Amino acid sequence: MTALVVIVIVVVVAAAVIAFVMRQQKQDSATTSGMDRSDGSLKLPDRPMPLVTDFHVTGDTARTVFAVPLGDTEPGDHLVELLGAAAVEHIRTRVLDGLPLTGVARVAVCAMRGNEPEQITVVELPKIGELPPPAPILMRSHEGHDPIAAVQAVTADTTVAATPSTDGSLEPVAHFVELPSQIDAQLRAIGVDTQKMSLEDLVIGLLRNAGYHIEIGRAGLSLATTDTADIYSATRGGKSSLLVIVRHDEGSYPELDEHLITEFAATVAQLRPHQGILITDKFSPYSMYEREKRDKRLVFVTRERLQAFVDSFLVS
Repeated sequence: MTALVVIVIVVVVAAAVIAFVMRQQKQDSATTSGMDRSDGSLKLPDRPMPLVTDFHVTGDTARTVFAVPLGDTEPGDHLVELLGAAAVEHIRTRVLDGLPLTGVARVAVCAMRGNEPEQITVVELPKIGELPPPAPILMRSHEGHDPIAAVQAVTADTTVAATPSTDGSLEPVAHFVELPSQIDAQLRAIGVDTQKMSLEDLVIGLLRNAGYHIEIGRAGLSLATTDTADIYSATRGGKSSLLVIVRHDEGSYPELDEHLITEFAATVAQLRPHQGILITDKFSPYSMYEREKRDKRLVFVTRERLQAFVDSFLVS
C-alpha cells in the first residue's frame, strides 16, 4: 500500500468521524434542550414572548431578567407561571444556538420592580442540564375563537353610567376596566404596565396576544373630523380589519362624535375590509347601534362595551 493511499484512507476516516461527532452533538443538544425539531408532534409556543434584558449562568443557576413591569403589586400566579415558562423557552433557543447547559439545575426568573429586577420564581429543571417541554400556558388554546364577533353581541354594559358627565372628565381606562388575572399577566408579559396603561396599550396588547398582526396606519387614509384617532391595520387568519382607536382627551366632550361615526362608516364602505373596528373610551350615541344594524362589517367598542371587549379575549 502506497503512502498516498494510506493518506487518503486516513482523511476519509477522519472526515467520517468528524461528521458522526457533529451529528451526535446536534442530537444531544436537541435532547438536552427538551425539543427535537424533527418531532412534528411537539407544539411550539405561539404567544408573543416577553423581552429579555439580561441572561447569564452562574454555577448551577441560569438567571433570566424580563422587561415586564410588576407595578406596585405582587405578581399573580398566572404571571409567575407564564414568565417561568418563557424563561425556559429563552434558554431553549440559546441551547439550540450552541449554549452548553451542563451543570444547570434551575432557572431564576426576574421581572422589573420599577428600575430594578426582582426575582419572582425559580424553575427547577427535571434533571441537571435537561429542559422540560414547552408549557401549555404559552400556547393559544382557541385559535378559532373570534373575540371581535363575541363582543358584537353585546349591546351595552348596564353597570356603566348611560349619561356622560358634562365637564368632560372620565375615569382612566386603567382604573375603569377590570382585568382578569390571565389577561393582566399576558399584557404585563409584553411590557404593558396595566396600572398605567392607555387605551392603545390595552387594545393593541389584547389583539397581539390573540394572534392579530398589527401595522400602524394605512396608506392614504386619515379621519378629518378628529385628531385623537390612531389608525391601524389588523390581520388574522387571512382576514384584514381596519382598526381605529379614538382616545378621550381630558376636558373634551365624553361622547363619540356622530360625524366621526359617519366618516368611519363611509371609509369602511369605500375600502371594503373584512371588518371596520372603532374602539374608544368615550360613550356612544344611539346612532352607533343603527349603523351596526345597517352594515354588519362595522364594530363599535365604546365605553359601554369595553369590559365585554376585554372579557371576550379570555379564551384566546
